[in-house]
Amino acid sequence: MDQYRHERRAMRHLPIKTLDEVDSTNDVALAAGRDGAPHGWAVAARRQTAGRGRRGHVWESPEGNLYLSVLLRPQVAPTRLPGLAAACGLGVLDGLKALGVANEAQLKWPNDLLARGRKLAGILVEVGRDGRGGAFAVCGVGVNVGGAPRDLGAIALAELAAGAAPSFTSLAEALRGGVVARVGSWASSGGDRPLDGVREAYLERLAWRGEEVVARSPDGSELARGTLETVDAWGRAVLLAPDGIRVPVSAEQASLRPA
Repeated sequence: MDQYRHERRAMRHLPIKTLDEVDSTNDVALAAGRDGAPHGWAVAARRQTAGRGRRGHVWESPEGNLYLSVLLRPQVAPTRLPGLAAACGLGVLDGLKALGVANEAQLKWPNDLLARGRKLAGILVEVGRDGRGGAFAVCGVGVNVGGAPRDLGAIALAELAAGAAPSFTSLAEALRGGVVARVGSWASSGGDRPLDGVREAYLERLAWRGEEVVARSPDGSELARGTLETVDAWGRAVLLAPDGIRVPVSAEQASLRPA
């Protein structure tokens, strides 16, 4: 947590842009990145009217939750960029831990946070280039704070914290600090593969590891079924099929569900 505290202090000169309502915090952050905003710049909103998730899925964004986007400029080889979502997920967990909430939360491959088997948060990483051609990324995080629709299999921090959820401002600052710190340690760890520097920590918090899961394609068809054995250094979920064959699947190919 030393890196986390260092980043929190370093970010004090860079206040988070706060909005009551916005179409999409990721769109605001992408525009800021194209205009040259610095590493760690962030925007937070209480409500989104056009939030989105992976593959363009609609992200329900009602008032009372936190929608945060953090601008990142990690100095890494392009081959490592697919590991950024894993680093961001761990950073969100670090931020929650610093506030003493949702300590039981886990990472659902490839881009969600679960608590008590229900969705607590979603993460969307998008990339862009600024006017000088410099690459940057935006880590968008949507966290259920005040409430979550049970019919969508979700859970909120208020339920986990027995009604004592952190304030909007303290949560936004903690998550920004966690993401920036974890991405910084990932970027400086070296290695050539996407998850080098974070894979061990990622596996420690991986939901459904050792359990039976189904990998489904974007159209809902079943691609593979088996025990979730690991996530490899390239960020692929590896399923051990009933016939003993190991089947790697990428985030572009599939998402996982309990069998």
